[in-house]
This record gives sequence, structure tokens and C-alpha cells, in this order.
Amino acid sequence: MAQISLYRKYRPQTFADVAGQEHVTRTLRNALAEGTVAHAYLFTGARGTGKTTTARIFAKALQCEHGPTPDPDGDCEQCVAIVEGTHPDVYELDAASRTQVEVVREEIINRLQYPPVRGAWKLYIIDEVHMLSTHSFNALLKSIEEPPARTVFILCTTHPHKVPETIHSRCQRFDFHRIGIDDIVRRLDYIARAEGFEVADGALALVARHAAGGMRDAISTLEQLAAYSGRSISLEDVEGLLGEVDSALIFEVAGLIAQRDVAGSLRFVARITQMGVDMPEFVRQLVGHVRDLYVIAAVGDADGIVVAPSSDLARLTAQAHEFGLDRLSRVLDLLGELTGDMRWSPDPRLALEVALTRLARPHGELTLEALAERVEALEAGAPVSAVSTVSHAEASAPPLIASDAAPTPALALTPTPAHAPSCPGTAGTFDRARAKRAWPAIVAEVRKRKPARSAMFDGTEVDIDADGETLVVEFPSAARFPMSQASEPESIELLKGAMTTVLGPPPPFRFQLGRGAVRPPEMPTSAQPREATRANSGSSPDIETLMTETLGAQKVSETSHTDK
Repeated sequence: MAQISLYRKYRPQTFADVAGQEHVTRTLRNALAEGTVAHAYLFTGARGTGKTTTARIFAKALQCEHGPTPDPDGDCEQCVAIVEGTHPDVYELDAASRTQVEVVREEIINRLQYPPVRGAWKLYIIDEVHMLSTHSFNALLKSIEEPPARTVFILCTTHPHKVPETIHSRCQRFDFHRIGIDDIVRRLDYIARAEGFEVADGALALVARHAAGGMRDAISTLEQLAAYSGRSISLEDVEGLLGEVDSALIFEVAGLIAQRDVAGSLRFVARITQMGVDMPEFVRQLVGHVRDLYVIAAVGDADGIVVAPSSDLARLTAQAHEFGLDRLSRVLDLLGELTGDMRWSPDPRLALEVALTRLARPHGELTLEALAERVEALEAGAPVSAVSTVSHAEASAPPLIASDAAPTPALALTPTPAHAPSCPGTAGTFDRARAKRAWPAIVAEVRKRKPARSAMFDGTEVDIDADGETLVVEFPSAARFPMSQASEPESIELLKGAMTTVLGPPPPFRFQLGRGAVRPPEMPTSAQPREATRANSGSSPDIETLMTETLGAQKVSETSHTDK
């Protein structure tokens, strides 16, 4: 007897055997029990989720000698003929290889006029129906809309969006979901026991995850593993056959990130490159590993949520505590960016090195992530290294002094009382060096909140006013318009919110143009009536006076131009 593949040998024969599709099987069973069978069905879903198998079970339920019944016996002549593929009234068409309209007319439409030969019903199962041509769909449309009595169409497809809406509207649609890992593991365990395979702990779960919800793929992988391992399947065999990265490497790189070992992380990338590890696959597994750490850090008891060998759960728990929930969230964000970069990067190794450097960098970085981690460490009572990115020369730089020839104009945006209320880091501790270190993080927070408004702070610098408490935001000389945008109430509130995130309670601050800039026109206030403003504008010197008195020009001659 010829060898039969495991997925064919253990193909479900009843609705109860179909895994993970109860929403479909329950509806079909009820329709059979109540005699409300539709004339056309559309089964959609990913490959290996049971579409064609369910269609054949439904055919047995209709043709069974004891049917129509929700539970076909599988032993009668009708059921056996359907299983063997020899039943004359159950016709299966592979639309992927028979797309022409002539095939549809000859093998489907022309046969509809004849009554069933052996059974009580005629069934047409069209697999990969989306592959039919437009003319084939048009030819089939009338037959699906008004088929002869006791005729049922079952259309199966993995791409329902390619099926015309006119076909959709004439069918009952059932969406087959990807099968859950637990359902796949139970089925694989049943097959392994029946076949006498010895499977290591965690091996079936890894096969199930790799199958991505497809039962047929999982069973085929199990059969391949049995041939590869000699019926004794270890976790290492599964990783080697599927191209999975050794879990020890994943734990190692996660540990390097947790310990903030940048040099070790880069050496690790060099090592796995020499080993020939597939970079996108490595990143995919690292994302899954960090996801498990995040779940454990969030809920503690991750039983039923994290699928991992029992020997790894203790290590996962310890590593999750080493990271902390908030940092794991940021690590997942960066790994998500890396996944997208990997897809288009011409050098995946470089993308991975940059990402691991960002993930493992020390506390002293001037980014929102690093500042947030320092705050978390301070709240937890852990020692935090001082920021070392500012040079000594910058920290000890003398205060900025405005030019005597052109006083620096300033636009006060926050009223500064004689005695400003104290806030963390404002008086005394909020010095010039700290302000300059914090400003890039504040601008980054503005960009995160409102990307469209962040450009107005490009090229800005900060300093501390003479009172030692007011933060001065200095715009470039030509940036009068960005400064006016920053002066709007919405921008002020945006900047205050960013300062609160980075510094805590925001200090008083004001805006000014850069040194040497033209002083912006002052708006008249209650102390300067509009009449005085008009009077001043009327006494402005003319161009001749400016040239002679200011530039030292001499009047040579005066020429009068008259119209000719």
C-alpha cells in the first residue's frame, strides 16, 4: 500500500474533528438538523484552516444514507465514496488550473440539467475559486443564483477580495480563522501518540507557532521532523529544521540589552553574522521573546498567555524583572521600528547594530527614553549615573552678554513675579548647563506631541536669565515668524506640557531673537496711547537724512526728471 501523508491520514472526518472553527461547524450542523441548507456557500480563510475538509464533511452529511444529518456515519457507501473521491454527485474543481470559461460551461453548467445519479444531492466544490476568469464568473453567476433543486455550490478561496461582489451576494459566507496554537498542539500531540513519536517538551509548541495558524502545515512539519529525527524529536531538531535561532542566543542578546552592554551587543551581531543567522528571522524571534517578557512583567502569572517550555519560564521571569515593564514597552517600540527598517534596508546587519546600540545605551543619553528611565531608577531608589555628554567647557561657559550696540530684544511669554514660586530644578539647581542638556529632550517631546509644530523650535538655544530663574529660549535672527508661532497660546501650552514631562513643573520662560537681530516692533499698551505711536511714526527721518548723517554721504548734485 502506498504511503499516505499524515495530513491526509488524519484529515477530520466529522464536524467535531475540525479544530478551531466552531463558528462554522455549529452553523452548518444546525442548518442540516433544521433542513435549512443554502444553495451556495463561500468558505474563505488562510491555507490549511479546513475549508476544503469542511466542504467534504458537509457533502457527506448531505449524501449520507442516514442523512441529511449533522453526524454522518462515515461507513455507508455514500460516505466512503466521498472520502475516496469517486462519488459521481460530488464534483471537485480546482479553479487554479481550470480557469477558462469553456471548462466552467462543460464541467459545471452543462451537468446541472441532470439529476443526481447515486445520492440525493449534487454538490460542486470549487477550490481557489478566485482564480476563475471574469468570463467564467459571469457564466457561473446565473447557475449560482438559481441552481436546480437539491444542488449546492461550495466555493473555497484564500483571497475573497478577488471574488466578484455579485458572487458574494449570492452565497452564505463563512470566514475560517487561523487555528490557535493550543488547538494545533493538541492535534499534533494526538497524531504523535498515534504514530509512536517521542517529542521533547516545547517542540510541538514551536511547530505550532511556526505554522502560523495552518493545521496542514503543522502536520506536514511534524512528519518531516519524524523523518529527520528518526521518530524521536528534540527541541534542537525543530529549531534546526525550521531555521529557528537557538533560544540561548535570544536570551543572551536580551541579557546584553538589559545590562546596557553596547560593546557586547555589537560583538554579538558580529558573531551571529559569522554563524549565518538570518537577520529578519532573528529580529522576529527577538520581538516574540520581548513580548513574552512584557506579558510576564505586566501580569506576573503568564500561564496560558506565554507559550514556552517549562524550563524557560523561570529564566523569562528573571529577565522580565531585570528589565521592568516600562523599559520593555520602549524596547518593543524600537524593535517594531527595526522590523520595518529590516524590510527595506540594504544592510540588515547595520540596521540591527544601530537598533541594539539604541536599546543598550547608558542612562546618560539626552533622549526622552533615557530621561524616563532615569526617573524610574530614582523613584526605585537605584543609583543613576550622571549625564556625561556635556563637556566641561560648556558647563563652565560664562553667561551670555548682549551686545552694547544692539540690546537683545525679548518677548516675555510667562509673567515672572518678583519672587517666582520654586519648583524642582528651577532655583539654584536649574543652571545653564542643565538647561542646555534638557532642551533637546524638550524639543523631542514637542515633536512627539505635535510633529507639525515642532519645526518652529529648529535652531533654538536656551540660556538662563540674569535672575537665575527664567529660561530664555533664543531663536535665530531670521526666525521672527517661527517665534511668533511659538508665542501663540496653543504653542505655549504645548511647550509647557513638554517641559513638565522632561523637567517636572516648568520654570518661567520667555522668547527672544538672536543677538544682532532687528528689534521687533513693540505693540502699544495702555501706558503708550495710540496717539503717541502715530506721532512717533510721523517724525521718522527721510532717506536723505539717514544717508548723510548716518553713512557720511555727501550731496553732489540734484537732478530733476520731467516728462518728455
